[in-house]
Amino acid sequence: MTARNFIKQAIRRVTGTQIIIHQLDALKGDINAAAERLAAAPPTAAAPEAPAMPAPTDVRQKVAFEYLKPGSSGIEIGAFASPLAVPPGVHVAYLDRHDPREIQAEFNIAGLTPKDFGFDSAALIVPDILDDGQALAKVGDLSQDFVIANHVLEHFENPVKGFKNMLRVLKHGGVLYLALPEMQHSFDRIRQPTPFEHVWRDYEEGPAWSRRQAFEEFAEVFVENGMDKNLFPQSAGDARTEFTRRVADDLERADFSIHFHAWRMPDMLEMFLQLHQRLHIGFRIELAQANGDEVIFIFRRTEFTIR
Repeated sequence: MTARNFIKQAIRRVTGTQIIIHQLDALKGDINAAAERLAAAPPTAAAPEAPAMPAPTDVRQKVAFEYLKPGSSGIEIGAFASPLAVPPGVHVAYLDRHDPREIQAEFNIAGLTPKDFGFDSAALIVPDILDDGQALAKVGDLSQDFVIANHVLEHFENPVKGFKNMLRVLKHGGVLYLALPEMQHSFDRIRQPTPFEHVWRDYEEGPAWSRRQAFEEFAEVFVENGMDKNLFPQSAGDARTEFTRRVADDLERADFSIHFHAWRMPDMLEMFLQLHQRLHIGFRIELAQANGDEVIFIFRRTEFTIR
């Protein structure tokens, strides 16, 4: 049975906006039954004399309060201006490949700077660790209670490698909190979904073969959205084609962190199920939660060795 048919037949039960992953017999029990829906009531204090924990205010925070426990420590990759709100007593070290001043200095695409997009460098998270989030070269194996990566994986040229490294640094039983944009509800909606075969080839051969294609696709998104926001003059036909090509050149020259890949929710589920089969990575999916323009996943590391 293909992963796509398996998704249709075995894992989908929609309640409101949540898809709960059931026992996956077709994968020989490697992925356990998912957690039931999050408790509707906010967490309460452990003892009467302890201060009450603040109530979660949105879906992201509710998931964080459910899965990230006080006393735990981990990293958040690419927090940028939107770090995840975590419960009191949870320690987060922020990791990114640039600090805000570098972004401010280097960003100039088709004449646009961060100010044109409303970026305020003062509001961006200054990373504690400067490192490539895909490689996590400065983070040791089995060293983290959790890894947070929201709207990060789509920026990786080799998302399979990045996903493996996130699992690599987790302790046994550690949590990967990962959110991906749902392309049908984002500016990526004009693109075609990235098929699993594409990301698998990126992993096996390296992503050089698809790099230019990705910049050209994203340039089309960039130009269309820029015109919609009156950041670029309107153009069509050959003039627009040439302008889009120049934007792609600018993006590639700057090594700009584009969306190299884009997925719908079923594509995401298929990708992670395929990775579980092909890589035999020790993880289980505990939650797949649709949340407006994104999907929140909770993965739990279940084995010491990643093969």
